[in-house]
Amino acid sequence: MVKSWEDLGNRVMAARKGQGLTQIELATAIEVDCSVITQIETGERTVDAGELARLAKVLRRPIGWFVTDPPPSVVSRRAGRDDVVRHEDIQLEALAQDVEQLIGLGVLHPPLARPISIDAIGAAEQAALEARRAAGLREDEPVWDLVRVVERLGLYAFVLELDGRDSAEADGSYVALEACGVALINGRREAGRRRFTIVHELGHHLSEDEYDPDWVVGSDATEREKIVNAFAIHFLLPRAAALQRWPALQGAADPRDAAIRLGVEFGLSWSAACAHLHRLGCLSTKQYEHLLPQRPTSVDLVERELTIRNDVVAPLVPPGYAASVIRALQQGRVGPPRALELLQGTVHERDLPAKKPLSLDSMKRELERLLD
Repeated sequence: MVKSWEDLGNRVMAARKGQGLTQIELATAIEVDCSVITQIETGERTVDAGELARLAKVLRRPIGWFVTDPPPSVVSRRAGRDDVVRHEDIQLEALAQDVEQLIGLGVLHPPLARPISIDAIGAAEQAALEARRAAGLREDEPVWDLVRVVERLGLYAFVLELDGRDSAEADGSYVALEACGVALINGRREAGRRRFTIVHELGHHLSEDEYDPDWVVGSDATEREKIVNAFAIHFLLPRAAALQRWPALQGAADPRDAAIRLGVEFGLSWSAACAHLHRLGCLSTKQYEHLLPQRPTSVDLVERELTIRNDVVAPLVPPGYAASVIRALQQGRVGPPRALELLQGTVHERDLPAKKPLSLDSMKRELERLLD
């Protein structure tokens, strides 16, 4: 919990800046004088329950977010950054706290995942194969139900439509907790890009990067990001699978047709598929430069009887995490309103199960836990 009114004020200021609001705009929204917001943010004024509820509603954060310290890994990494806090950062932090709450309640048990070294482009391919094996995947099979797969490796990936004013171009970000990792993926991006970003954040998780704050997955990425990008593409389409499928799809005779089919089969964006096939030697530089602008159209897909499979539609939460929320609700650890918050709009209130009465054994275990 936060230790002072100044700490709470800092949380209010972070949430306000994340929403892109001025102090005047926030004061107007909650119907107080601007000086009140200034005093709250500097810790010079206390906040009562009613004011905190109004602030939480306008700033679109659970009340608990304002009175709970952020995860240490987020704080330590932000220490060297400027004081601009994006709304996406706040969303990620809130998700991390949600995961920590469920772990603390004893209803969520993250799997143990062995760290994998990804310290150079050349090591990325082998790291991707190790990660696939750890997730129970064959080297030649496409990866679907991706959020479930990365959850097996200790990464809780949430695909949500980001709320920030400047979030349209954001891809995703990651934070490490003590027992697992949490990633927030922008549900507004194209499906293939969402899938790539999930695995990109898996790379940060397995290589034990504490916090990836840049929200960048692209050509202007840092050298570190390029290494993690290489891990991601080899995880989604391993070399062996590509080199096996390319001749089977008659890639030499019709490279565009083969690239379209391979991209759909393995759930890649067009740019990622073309770039990877070029790096693997399936496409020459001339072919790559010729094909890249020729993005597949709906007619291309209909003509080939192909359907793009989208397993990362927002809102999407990890299945094991969702099941733990239901367990917490049935055990009376959280109430229906909090359960709905934790489930991020993936479940309607009318579908929530009723609380289950505790058995004698469950009651005994709970008492032992409380007395421990």
